[in-house]
Formats: sequence, structure tokens, C-alpha cells
Amino acid sequence: MAATTSSSVFELSSHALSSAGKGILAFLEEFGRARAARALYTELAAMSDAELDSLGLVRSDISRKVYAKVYDLR
Repeated sequence: MAATTSSSVFELSSHALSSAGKGILAFLEEFGRARAARALYTELAAMSDAELDSLGLVRSDISRKVYAKVYDLR
């Protein structure tokens, strides 16, 4: 015995809009992370080696540190 369900046009369009909204929200969140990463990278890259050393960083660690900070990796 097969079960059938029927969805109204309203339910289908509501689901489609919800899915689109989630996709847009995810895109905006990722865009925000990219902007934050760029700002942090620019700030750290502009520092002298002595300033980076005072933060416990070397220049080659900047990309890795920025990625870990923006994506909250530990």
C-alpha cells in the first residue's frame, strides 16, 4: 500500500522561499567571514616583524592564524 501526500502551491512556494532564504543567509555569513579575514590579514601583514613577534607570530604564520581565527579553529 502506497501512501500519497499532496502539497498545496502555498506549501511548495513557502518551502522554496525558505530554502532560498537559507541559501542567501549562508552566503552573507560567508561573505562576512571573508571580509573579516581580509581585514585581519591586512592588519597583520602591515605589521613589522618585531610587532608580529610581540604577538607570538612570524610572517609565514599570518595566513594560518587568520584562517583559524575567522573560522574559529582551535
